Amino acid sequence: MKRVLLAALVLFAPARAEAQTFRRPFACDECIANWFYFDHTGETAGTQDWSCEGSTYEGHRGTDFSLRGGLAAIDVGHDVVAAADGEVVRAQDGFFDRCTACGGDNCGTAFGFGYGNHVVIDHGDTRVVYAHLRNGSVRVAPGDRVTCGQVLGQIASSGCSTGAHLHFETRPPGGASASAFDPFAGACSPTSPSRWSEQGAHRGIPSATCGAAPTCPDGTFPIWTCDEARTARRRCVDGVDTTEPCAWGCISMPSGTDDACAPAPDADADGASADLDCDDTDPDVHPGAIDTCGDAIDQDCAGGDLLCRGDDGGAALDAGARDPASISGSCGCRVGARTHTTAVTSFLVAATIALRIRQRRSKPSPRVCD
Repeated sequence: MKRVLLAALVLFAPARAEAQTFRRPFACDECIANWFYFDHTGETAGTQDWSCEGSTYEGHRGTDFSLRGGLAAIDVGHDVVAAADGEVVRAQDGFFDRCTACGGDNCGTAFGFGYGNHVVIDHGDTRVVYAHLRNGSVRVAPGDRVTCGQVLGQIASSGCSTGAHLHFETRPPGGASASAFDPFAGACSPTSPSRWSEQGAHRGIPSATCGAAPTCPDGTFPIWTCDEARTARRRCVDGVDTTEPCAWGCISMPSGTDDACAPAPDADADGASADLDCDDTDPDVHPGAIDTCGDAIDQDCAGGDLLCRGDDGGAALDAGARDPASISGSCGCRVGARTHTTAVTSFLVAATIALRIRQRRSKPSPRVCD
């Protein structure tokens, strides 16, 4: 129970202050002919976009801006641009870019994780995937700093794609595809306010105006800082305000460096701290200790005492039994519940064995006749 509670305590609690907003992620004004938005029905049947309409497809976790003219328009070269300032996390290029199905030769999920030629940018409080780009068009590399409106590549149809389009996928920092969210605000979207600088109409295009960078609340710092009660530490970076509870207290460190959560104590000095030790008052009980079979004590903190079956398949023999074969060798230990009944039964069996041994030793030797 202690470990479960501690695991709950150390979870981060991020909150967005003023979030980063985005410009449209392409340079053209009239090159987009169709839209497939984020699907808000989740795993249930049917589709629903941010405006409670059906401009999406089942399970879609991004926004698709489809290129006017289809595959034939790829060679024109329509630029994909950074929707905000940020840092490139991943960039892949070199894949076939005229896919018409998610599968077959050179197309599918095996190519760039299904994104084909793509770029992933950390925009501070949001990570964005720019996917299905044109082969040879990617202009950035991991570690590059980019500015809002900077060209990243061009629209095409690489990876798991059925036509020429830009897939724009927004996620929390460090989040996987399953954590993606809709940047559009609307009656059927939980996002509020919109993550676009100017969202525009349904089946329209967002503004080309770059949004404001994310901000942090007054009184927060970019490094971990203990709160007044010294029960947690807090920091705010790129608009992401994060609090981390410190179960054992918070320690102030030298100026300019992160304050730290105090380590868990080791009250019984057995080398296992309280967050790992199932009994921090007993030095013989800790993870890695040798568990004695049948004594109703979980010495190794594995979740239960080890029991060795007797010859009759019944209760375990206690560790104090005089018959060593009952508690060592290949006795077939198993995990069992720690109950009062088990302990009593173990004691009775051990006592019976000890009594039989004493009776055997006290029996007189037979006389030998000449």
